[in-house]
Amino acid sequence: MKQLPLPLSWSFSRDVKDFIVSDCNRYAFEWLEKWPLTIHSQVVCLVGEHESGKTYLAHIWAEKMGATWFRNVDMCYDTISSEFEQISNKFFVLDNADEVKNEFLLFYLFNIIKSSGAYLLLTAKNYPNTWDLELEDMRSRLSTVDVIQINKPNDAAIALIISKMLFQRGLIAPDDVITFIANRIERSYASIAYWINRIDTSLIDRNHKLSIHSIKSLF
Repeated sequence: MKQLPLPLSWSFSRDVKDFIVSDCNRYAFEWLEKWPLTIHSQVVCLVGEHESGKTYLAHIWAEKMGATWFRNVDMCYDTISSEFEQISNKFFVLDNADEVKNEFLLFYLFNIIKSSGAYLLLTAKNYPNTWDLELEDMRSRLSTVDVIQINKPNDAAIALIISKMLFQRGLIAPDDVITFIANRIERSYASIAYWINRIDTSLIDRNHKLSIHSIKSLF
């Protein structure tokens, strides 16, 4: 009887030592290491495509600064006001800021950040000047935001990410397997994550190094 792999979701570390730094995200990683200690912008937007690691990187910054994390799904005026009244450490994160539907709420958050001398890290898939906003004052506020970007993965980054993501799951892959995978997937972070998860959950024998033969049927 074959033992079938269970379709379990993988829980990744948010530790800075496990973050995969490559040429595509090094600038953003190093920028946030300095902000706001030597870079004095109040509001910064971290832009990157789906699964690019922007939320992970925001968690690293939030952990370092002791930041309060706003979720756009439950952010409201009372929540924002109470957070600013009760917390003396004025560092905040708003993940997926380009998905916030209430422009007035976002405008209110910007104003309270500016007036209180606080710092806000936004994450988004798109540049702020492309967000679908009707409020002219909100567009004006966003035009002053510093933007740092996680670029699309190049070939070297794809190979590095594949190798490290497999290693994080306890899987060792020789170079020929890394090349085999990299040559058969889309050049995006989401595609890398999808295929690593597919390989991981399909394996029956996890006690040996991966081989092209063991994963070839998946592609």
